[in-house]
Amino acid sequence: MKNILLLQIIFLLLFSACSDFSGNEDAVEASLKPGPVTQQQRQQQEEESEPTRTYYDLDAITYGNNTFVAVGERGVVRTSSDNGSTWDNGTSGTTRQLYEIAYGDSTFVSVGQSATNLYSSDDGATWSSGTTTETTPYYYGVANGDNVFAAVGNVNILRSTDNGSNWTTMTTANLRDVGFGNSTFVACGADGATYTSANGSSWTSGTPATSNLLNGITFGNNIFIAVGASGSLIKSTDNGSTFAVGNSQVSTNLYSIAYGNSKFVAVGSGAVIASSDNTGSTFGIKETIHSFNDVTFGNGVFVAVADDEIIYTSTDGDTWTKVYGKP
Repeated sequence: MKNILLLQIIFLLLFSACSDFSGNEDAVEASLKPGPVTQQQRQQQEEESEPTRTYYDLDAITYGNNTFVAVGERGVVRTSSDNGSTWDNGTSGTTRQLYEIAYGDSTFVSVGQSATNLYSSDDGATWSSGTTTETTPYYYGVANGDNVFAAVGNVNILRSTDNGSNWTTMTTANLRDVGFGNSTFVACGADGATYTSANGSSWTSGTPATSNLLNGITFGNNIFIAVGASGSLIKSTDNGSTFAVGNSQVSTNLYSIAYGNSKFVAVGSGAVIASSDNTGSTFGIKETIHSFNDVTFGNGVFVAVADDEIIYTSTDGDTWTKVYGKP
């Protein structure tokens, strides 16, 4: 009898325990799960999981007031006052891409993504935003001449007469770079387009010498030379009124060209070329390993910039030395 009663008590206890567990099963299961992750928490987790970028891509460089200033990805600014030996950080105040930079009238001016335009009067250390009615065009080129800054992009041309503080839209054009020499602005761009202007206000289109995209242009020794896709190289000796096709000796894309030490030096995708003299008639291949986005000349030195803040210097365009950037 005692055994029967004992079995009944055990059965009742087991039944009660099972009933309590099943009744609270959802609550127990929920207590074992992690709490909901908010969108902000998820974004923070993703950002924390991404490796921190130390070096950004440099798209442009220029020289002025004994200072080299380079700009590029996410508004990065790097400056050097010792011919590229050491580099300091500037503060652009933007995270947008900066595609080009120019110097004139004691001011550095940079242009870029989504109509971004900045100016600096302290050698690139700090920057202010200029004013324009444009908001969407990308501006890839800028130059200074005769107290005027001209900026060119994929939609139109801008002009500033107050050192980049305010900009006025001049005309429609799809361009990539602009240079200044002999009191003339000369711009180049899509489908081999070239434009000229005496004051940055009124622009005249020229007859294309090539159908390829032209990425960069420079002036030296009374000559304008533009370079572009598939090794394109064109040359003008009449202030951009007409261009003749030259031979770059390469078939890769060329992005920029500069003049200094009585020679022209152009850089691009796995290519550095230099002219044999100051006429720009004959070019030779100097480098086929590195890819550079822009090149400039100042104080006896060529300086070229690339992705990951890679910076090289050269005094003759033939031999190049790395001075900064990702190891």
